Amino acid sequence: MRKNMLPYHVVELRGLACILLVAYHVVGIPGSGMQVADGSIYRYATDSFELIRMPLFTFISGLVYALNPARSDRLWTFFVKKLRRLGYPFLVVSALFYFLQTHAPGANGTFVPDSMWRIYVFPYAHFWYLQALFLIFTAVALMDALHAMDRPGGFAIAMAAAVVACLVVHVDSNVFSINEACFLLPHFLFGVGVTRFRAMVQRQTLLGAAGAALAIGVVLHQASLWGHLPHFGWNSNVALLCGMGGAVTLLHAMPSSRIFRTVGASSYAIYLHHALFAAGARVVLHRLDAPDGVIFSMALFSGLIGPMVLEALAQVRPWTRVALMGKA
Repeated sequence: MRKNMLPYHVVELRGLACILLVAYHVVGIPGSGMQVADGSIYRYATDSFELIRMPLFTFISGLVYALNPARSDRLWTFFVKKLRRLGYPFLVVSALFYFLQTHAPGANGTFVPDSMWRIYVFPYAHFWYLQALFLIFTAVALMDALHAMDRPGGFAIAMAAAVVACLVVHVDSNVFSINEACFLLPHFLFGVGVTRFRAMVQRQTLLGAAGAALAIGVVLHQASLWGHLPHFGWNSNVALLCGMGGAVTLLHAMPSSRIFRTVGASSYAIYLHHALFAAGARVVLHRLDAPDGVIFSMALFSGLIGPMVLEALAQVRPWTRVALMGKA
């Protein structure tokens, strides 16, 4: 089966997820990024997508994985490919990012580990997602190799266990981003289920349930942003409602779009390298005392276009394709 057999605009949806991600890192958390006030419209807008952004990325990964899942007779090949795709860029790009951070303090955030080895063991910058995603792929691949999720009953048990892990697991050391892996595993499995069992659920029923979940989740999340409720993290029922409801709703609502398709086609390169280009543009524009609107727009544009250009340049040599993009 091929990716284009999915009856959705998945590449465009990846493009949307990329734009939301880059916009978030442009604005940044307090003390980094654009350094806007907590009440700024920029921070409010990016915070509003907090419970949808990374769940959407992870849902899409599960959606596509289910088209060509791991099986026991090719499990080794599956892991070799994932190590190449995730492992080489994780080792190389995170090291380059660390070097730039240590030589340009404050340019790409506020936290820099004292020792370089820590960037490979604990969550670091946005590279934590590569650690978490590899753990997710490992867990799901092993379950598929054992045919544990081939039938709806087995899949429901796996999903229930993932939801429990999302809500209760918290490892203080957070080695290899295991907490984030647990937070995001239900969204990955949900993507697998939408692909694998979509014929069993009517489209209108799925959309109705997703819309209701999203509406409830958004109302509760907005109430927390306005200070009426406590903050909801990724390991919350509200995050599950927003993430899963939002993913299915956006999956069905996403139209065909050349712009989003172009961005989505380079989604991995953008994820890996956007921070460098966005931060560079932001620092320059800050020094020029540009207004916030100009900084946001140009840094967002740079964070999207810069990695696309780098991706094209990396195709020149096999070693740069592997080291910078994880491509053979």
